[in-house]
Amino acid sequence: MGERIEKPILLLTRPRTSSEAFARQFHARFGADWPVIVSPLLEIVPLDATIPPADALIFTSQHGVNAFATHEGANGRVAYCVGARTAQAAQAAGFRAIVGDGGAKALVPIIAAAYRGESLLHARGEEVAFDVQESLNSAGIVTKSVILYRQHSLPLSAEAITALKRERGLLVPLFSPNSARAFHVALPDPHAPLLIAAISAAVAQSCAPAADMRIEVAPSPDANGMLEAISSLLRAQMAG
Repeated sequence: MGERIEKPILLLTRPRTSSEAFARQFHARFGADWPVIVSPLLEIVPLDATIPPADALIFTSQHGVNAFATHEGANGRVAYCVGARTAQAAQAAGFRAIVGDGGAKALVPIIAAAYRGESLLHARGEEVAFDVQESLNSAGIVTKSVILYRQHSLPLSAEAITALKRERGLLVPLFSPNSARAFHVALPDPHAPLLIAAISAAVAQSCAPAADMRIEVAPSPDANGMLEAISSLLRAQMAG
């Protein structure tokens, strides 16, 4: 029998609620005994804002749904949502969710196809990977946006730093260019071998490549795509 390869530790750096949700999906697919460290590099900070009136909402993250819900109710309005989890959050808040899988850019043609002249509002964070408002306005669909939260940087936990300084590999899913840059800045030098699952090519490009790092881009920019990227990384590791 060949030598048993030690499982890499799953290091999750998203805000805690999102990390814990992804850890449950990961364990459901790869096994409940997999070691996990949750060390958020970002926390969500709500911002005061005046909400413009709108007939329909656009949400590109669960954080946008949660932040909007602290200001006003859904009142049965339509919400265009990126990803199933954002759509589920919108439905729980009382919206009639229309889900688009494939990231914010892929949501634009879905909105355009359903548009009937209603006023649209993108409730979002301070930073976005793709400007939905600009894209829709360029297509003649008048859209406003409101910034309801920002992401505040946090240091890696002592547990994460200790793991990164050891020889055991780590599996690190990265969900945004901002989180990829924050992870790179926080990395100790030298560090353990890293298996990076990037949700998009833009995220992969935000990672600083190194000899002890393997990067796999998700085939779709959602949780299922990230699990597929992780599966590819683990197969490559087993193959040596």
